[in-house]
Amino acid sequence: MVKDVPFISERNAKYLYELIIREELSDILELGIAHGTATCYMAAALDEMGTGKITSVDLIETADAFKPSPEEQVVNTGLDKFVEIVRMQTGYNWFLHDEIKRQTQNDICSPKYDLCIIDGPKNWTIDGAAFFMADKLLKEDGLIIFDDYLWRYDSNNRDATDGITHRSLSEPEQSTPQIQEVFELLVKQHPNYSEFTVDPSTGWATARKAVSDNKTYTVTYNQTNKDVLTAVVQGMKKFGVVRK
Repeated sequence: MVKDVPFISERNAKYLYELIIREELSDILELGIAHGTATCYMAAALDEMGTGKITSVDLIETADAFKPSPEEQVVNTGLDKFVEIVRMQTGYNWFLHDEIKRQTQNDICSPKYDLCIIDGPKNWTIDGAAFFMADKLLKEDGLIIFDDYLWRYDSNNRDATDGITHRSLSEPEQSTPQIQEVFELLVKQHPNYSEFTVDPSTGWATARKAVSDNKTYTVTYNQTNKDVLTAVVQGMKKFGVVRK
C-alpha cells in the first residue's frame, strides 16, 4: 500500500520493521515525517507486536505539502491507532521543549522513548540541538537514528529545505554534510553513547545510548566512492572499523 510512496527505501523500511520487533521498541519518537511512509512501516511492526505508539512530529505548514499525507496513509493502512501525529508551528525542537517539560519533575527529566528518528532539515543548528534534547527523552539502551548522513544543501536544486533558505547559508554550510557533522562531532563524542553504525549508501547513522569505555564504530558500504571512503577514514581515526 505504501511501497511506491517516498521517502524510504525498501531496504531501510525492512531494517526498521525488523529492528523494532527484534528489540521490542514500543515507544517511538519520529522527528520529521514527510508522507509518513516510514511511519507506516514502523506502525506495522507495532501491529505485529500488538502494542506500542509512534509520536510523529512535523511542521504545520507541511500538512498540505505531501500527497498522500501521513494522516491519510496511517488511516488507509489501518494503522492509525498506533500513531499520534503532532503538527508544530516552528518544528520539532519546540515539541522537544514541551516534552522535556512534561517529563520533568524535581529537576529530573524521565526518559520516555525506546527509539528516536531524526529526519528533518538536515541542519547543524536545528538537528544538533535536537540530538541533545532527544537524548534527555531516550531510555537507557535506546537507539537514535539519523537519516541523510551525507546530504548537502548544494546537492539539489531546491531554494529551501524545511524552512532553511539555501542562499542564506555560507559556502561551507552549503557544501558540508551537516548530519555527518552532528553525528561525528556531537553524537560520537557524547559520553552516553558507545555503539555507532554508519551506512553511507543508505544515508543512515545509528547510535545506542549505553555508557561504556568500549566504543565501537561500524561502517557498512557496498560501493566505492569518495563520500563513502571519507566516512570510513573519519571513523578509523578514533574507533575500530568493521567492514561488511
